[in-house]
Amino acid sequence: MPLRAADLGRRVVVRRRLPDSGPRPRYADVLGELVELDDDTLTVRRRDGELVTVARAEIVAAKPVPPQARRRWPDDRRLGEVAALGWQALESERLGDWLLRASHGFTGRANSLLPLGEPDRPLPAALDFVTRWYAERGLPPLAQVPLPLAAEVDAALAAAGWRAFNPTDVLVATIDDMLAACPEQPALGPVHHEHEPSAAWLASYQYRGRPLPDGAIRVLTNVADPTFADLADEEGLLGVARGCVDEGWLGVTALTVAERARRRGVARVLMRALALWGRERGARRVYLQVAEDNAAALGLYAGLGFITHHRYHYRTLAR
Repeated sequence: MPLRAADLGRRVVVRRRLPDSGPRPRYADVLGELVELDDDTLTVRRRDGELVTVARAEIVAAKPVPPQARRRWPDDRRLGEVAALGWQALESERLGDWLLRASHGFTGRANSLLPLGEPDRPLPAALDFVTRWYAERGLPPLAQVPLPLAAEVDAALAAAGWRAFNPTDVLVATIDDMLAACPEQPALGPVHHEHEPSAAWLASYQYRGRPLPDGAIRVLTNVADPTFADLADEEGLLGVARGCVDEGWLGVTALTVAERARRRGVARVLMRALALWGRERGARRVYLQVAEDNAAALGLYAGLGFITHHRYHYRTLAR
């Protein structure tokens, strides 16, 4: 058999002779990632996450196969529109292709300009309108600038004295790839889903290390069909996460793991549960946003099959 230790992690196909197939042998192919290999067996992880162990004695042929072709993802504008549906502001207004959002200051995404195209007036006048709009609501002027899509707007904001901060990666994966990288972990117990966040869920979700402010619940629940997932043991919640589905995409936000539960696979269990929940509702792809300085989270998601689609940063008007 040509498969060797060097093939671990590669995509392979294994043809096996089915046991107890009678006088006329029957065969089946197993396609997926080679994850284990020893003198007696090999194990392949299929796209749906199922682990299939095959005895060497059953193997008729086995070989590496080329990786799947890179999928075509929607452009930055389209994904930005989908992500905006998954984290909606309490108040919004259109300015051509620009979306102004305000939610009493809870989260940048719900309290910022999102420029996904052209405004309905010249750029200087549009920026003046944005500044006044946020001032009327007692909020600092803030823009979430997707790059490279809004590079022209970004340059205009910089020239007008808007300071850049919090660079963030927008990551994408398919539901199938994520499930393949998140096998079941029964020892951690089942994930519980609710349509609204419980008091325990809210207490566990620390936004940027701080308790949630007043009005946060309205932002968290301001989508058509959210789920608030949690994983618990006898001592309390191990972790929480929020999911929603819009236009075939699962959006994942608010993933938080308790300090005492770090490095136990809690995040992977929650991600698997959200993927299964999203797939039941028609989602085939998933997106999330991670700050570029969060190395631990970026490493986790890379291991779950996520790639960087684009990035954004915020700009605020320096005073």
